[in-house]
Amino acid sequence: MATAEKVIASRPPRDGRNWDSQCARCGSSTVPEDCDNCGGDGWIEADEDDWQGFDSDRPCDWCQGEGGWVHCCSSPEWCEANPVKGREDVKRGAIEWFTFDRPKAAK
Repeated sequence: MATAEKVIASRPPRDGRNWDSQCARCGSSTVPEDCDNCGGDGWIEADEDDWQGFDSDRPCDWCQGEGGWVHCCSSPEWCEANPVKGREDVKRGAIEWFTFDRPKAAK
């Protein structure tokens, strides 16, 4: 049986593995939210005034090209009042990414 690997970060590691997430403070599930700036595409049209070497589109500056983010699905009050033991100092909004996938072998 593989052991889980965990990391608290705003985004999962980009290592090709399948990562899932939960609230790092209370352990609740997370829900995805599309970025309001790009509509979840991760890219926005570059206008002539802010063109910086991109052909016609550029990565969204709100979500850095990710298309959105995840957040705790519990209410702020519940999350603040029910931290996982040892996570009392973790701020609401922190995301814990975890995977059971094995790291890819180096080629």
